[in-house]
Parts: sequence; structure tokens; C-alpha cells
Amino acid sequence: MTTSSVSPVTTELAGSETGITFIIHAGAGSRGKHSTPERIAQVELDLQRALDAGYQLLESGAPAHEAVVAAIHVMEDAPEFNAGRGAALTSDGIAQMDACLMTGDGEVGAVTGVSTVKNPIDAARAVKEQTKHVLFADPTDAEIADWGVATESNEYFITEQRRQSLAEAQSGGDEWEKHGTIGAVARDAEGNIAAGTSTGGITNQMHGRVGDSPLPGCGTFANQSTVAVSCTGIGEAFIKVVAAHQVSDRVRFSGENVEDAATATLDEVAAHHGDGGMIVLPAVGRGVVAYNSEMMNFGYRSAQGGKVQG
Repeated sequence: MTTSSVSPVTTELAGSETGITFIIHAGAGSRGKHSTPERIAQVELDLQRALDAGYQLLESGAPAHEAVVAAIHVMEDAPEFNAGRGAALTSDGIAQMDACLMTGDGEVGAVTGVSTVKNPIDAARAVKEQTKHVLFADPTDAEIADWGVATESNEYFITEQRRQSLAEAQSGGDEWEKHGTIGAVARDAEGNIAAGTSTGGITNQMHGRVGDSPLPGCGTFANQSTVAVSCTGIGEAFIKVVAAHQVSDRVRFSGENVEDAATATLDEVAAHHGDGGMIVLPAVGRGVVAYNSEMMNFGYRSAQGGKVQG
């Protein structure tokens, strides 16, 4: 199995020092041979819709996790991204999705291997708010129904583009292919922070494979004393370095700023032959978008303005 070449870390500060700030991402990696100006334009449109959905809630006084969920809903419903409808397909041709939601008080919920949940972030939220557990692997239909989470048949999530990607991966050497894991971090008017991530994994992954996204501390993390983090990229490398938690620890114990902490952590990811990116937002201070890949889809907004990059 091969990986794309790892680039030096690119960083961009995002948001305000204080007050509401919202940052989202929709994957990092190479643009790929199927990238077109039309697809890039659609990605930017959907990023803007997601950014607006979350930020408007923050402006109305909603808590950080509500904004995170709202933005992820938009991206899960957009087939351009690797989450919800449009998720990457496993080696046996199904959509197998993961999600995690965590708030700065340490409360967290996650699911892995769901195949019928319309918006996997809703199932993660249900685990957080309705159960005494943290992570459910392939929850039953009865559990999903009891949580009041909407479902669809697995066919709903499968697009022709993802079928084509799977066929190419299975006939062309099974290279890593990244399609846009999505995530969001938010700071609300009360100064509380939250993070969420949702993904369909990696094209042609083995059935049952779990990446970093649903694992608290690996692909998703939030600590009110430090930062909220959502990661994207080659999940195995992010798991090996406990990436999201490492950023928090660098801020907490080494006194690093968020930009340096993200850069150093992505260097650790690169040492394990991984590339990708992350969005990081402290309870006080500006956030950062960081990636060591060719590109990253992201957007951010605060009272100082915003940006979308597809």
C-alpha cells in the first residue's frame, strides 16, 4: 500500500481571539484525478452552506455543540464529502460510517460501523446524551430507533462516483484515497467549545476497519481548558500518535500555541507515513487550520470575517 507524499505543514490562523468562532473542514489530501472546476465550486458552495448553518446558530446564542451538529448535517447530506450520503465504500461495496461528538466538559459520544443512520453525527450525539456509554460499534436497529435517529437503506449513501472509486482501487493497486472526512469546532458566546467529526473511512477498507474519527483523542477531542480538535487524513497514522489529544497536551503541558502544537503533531503523523490535516480552536484565542497534504477543504467565520477554501 502506498501513501501520497507528505508536504511541509501549512497553517492558517482562523477566527477571533474571543467571542464566537466557527471552523469546519471537509477533508485533506490530494485533489485526485477526478477533480474538476465544477466539483471544486460545488465543494465550496456546500462548505459555505455548512459554515452558515453553524455560525447562525452561534449568533443566536446556541451552544457550541449545536453549531457543530448543524454544520455536519449539511456536509453529511452533500455527496461531495466522505460522510453520510457519498461515503467511501468498503471492500464489500457498502457504506460503513463513523462519527464522534465531544464537548469541552469531557462528555463524548461516538459510533462506528453504522450503515443505515442518515446522519451519523446524530447517532454520536444520542450516545453522548441518551446512554451511559461512549462508543457503540454497529448499534442495532432497535437501539437506533430508541434514540429517535433517522435511518435510510444503505443504498441511499452509495453514489456512482464512489462505486467508480472502489472499482479503481480494487483494480489499480489499492492506493490510499481520501474523499473528504468532515468536521467542525466551535466556540459559543459563553466561551464553551465543542468538536465533531464524521466519515465514511477509506475507499476499499476492510469490513470492520475503524479509523481515527470516532475515537476520542485520536480524530476528535475537546477540553475546555485547552482546545477542540477535529482531524482528517490517513486515520491509522492519527491513531498511532493520538493526534487530537496530543495537540491538547502540547497546549496544556508545554505551553505551545495552537499553531505550533498542530504543526508538531502533524510532523508526528508524517513520521508514521500519514498526511492530512486538523482544525483546532482554543477556549480563548484564535484557532488554526493546519495540514501536511496537497490541499485541505475548510472554512471559518467570526466577527472579524471568514473564508472558504475548497
